Amino acid sequence: MQSQSESLIAELELAVRSGSAETRVKTLRQVTDLFLRESDRLNDKQVEVFDDVLCLLISRIESKALAELSGRLAPIDNSPIEVIRRLAGDDEIVVAGPVLMESKRLTTEDLTQIARTKGQAHMLAISGRDGLEEATTDVLVERGNRDVVYRLATNPGARFSETGYTSLQRP
Repeated sequence: MQSQSESLIAELELAVRSGSAETRVKTLRQVTDLFLRESDRLNDKQVEVFDDVLCLLISRIESKALAELSGRLAPIDNSPIEVIRRLAGDDEIVVAGPVLMESKRLTTEDLTQIARTKGQAHMLAISGRDGLEEATTDVLVERGNRDVVYRLATNPGARFSETGYTSLQRP
């Protein structure tokens, strides 16, 4: 594993310096694969290292590769938090959608902020999550279109404030 790690670090440094999109994507996939293989054994400090490395790589990666990363990290309970937040806040719903729908790493504050600032597609993704808190549902009811509100109203895991529930009942 030592020589594989050293090789990966060398490739990472080259990928970041080289400017080659293909090299960055390849390295992103390798780092992601390594994280996914080891995720259940990593402690918080080790996850932070992956977070730093992945954040460095995703800063200049195309949407298609980011969407792939989002789909792979979304179901992982200890995914690197800053990477998850960056993916969730991406303007492209193909990138943000998987983590908005599934990642347990996003807090109520993260979700509420995204619901306040992003469009209907982002809100629709959030509205189907399990365990939505009142702060988030209030924003979704206030800003969401018909599809968002319907999905939210039929979500058994969504909690509503009195104000949010009253707003749902209005035509």
